[in-house]
Amino acid sequence: MRKKLLLALIAGSCISAASVASSSDFIQAHLFPGSIYFNNQPANKQSGAFELLNYNGSVYVPLRYITENMGGRVHYDEAKKDIYIDRRVNNLTKAKISVSKQADNFVLNLHSEKETYKTNDIIHLWSSLIYLGEEEITVGHGNPIILFTVRDEEGISSDEIIETVLIRDQLKKNNEYEATLPLYIIESYNYNKKGRPNTKEFFEKEQPWLLSPGKYTIGVTADFKIDGDKKNKIIKSEITIQIEP
Repeated sequence: MRKKLLLALIAGSCISAASVASSSDFIQAHLFPGSIYFNNQPANKQSGAFELLNYNGSVYVPLRYITENMGGRVHYDEAKKDIYIDRRVNNLTKAKISVSKQADNFVLNLHSEKETYKTNDIIHLWSSLIYLGEEEITVGHGNPIILFTVRDEEGISSDEIIETVLIRDQLKKNNEYEATLPLYIIESYNYNKKGRPNTKEFFEKEQPWLLSPGKYTIGVTADFKIDGDKKNKIIKSEITIQIEP
């Protein structure tokens, strides 16, 4: 098995940091032949995005790749040599504010964990679309069926991307779709807010998945079509949150 030298400082993460190192700062590690699976789906090692390392019987994995594939984000502070990991924790969550919008046999709910967040908080909003009709129906929609948007008081916004595919679902009474505000929408908003700067510098120097102080409107739109109807059914709802220093 081939051997590889790596800086002990990075300890298996894929974050690179330029530094001057003496011979004592190096260790020897073996390439690990196994694979990583996310929900039983193999990660793509063939792309060359990462290597797995075996050092003293422990497997070291690329921190950024693993974290982002589990829905989190990683920021490296080059000046302090600190690594920040932000992710949602799947604890029992109580909504502080909620709104509902009903249209015919559908209810679109939107919830926020807090009314006021701090600038270093992960923004946690989630939504559900529930069918209340008695008869079984078929609906067609893109992916996802629930779309989020973030908008500030100046009107700068970012919308969730929808895949141009057609998904058809059979719905019975109380069938429900659920969705959580994706972090990439906040990243996209901040990118637009800063005038679309150099992408590499934007992600390296900041934590763009966090919001700066101010008031924001988080909206959701459910866009779908019921078999037999001529027009799409569009339901919208929104919540206003405050971000404080």
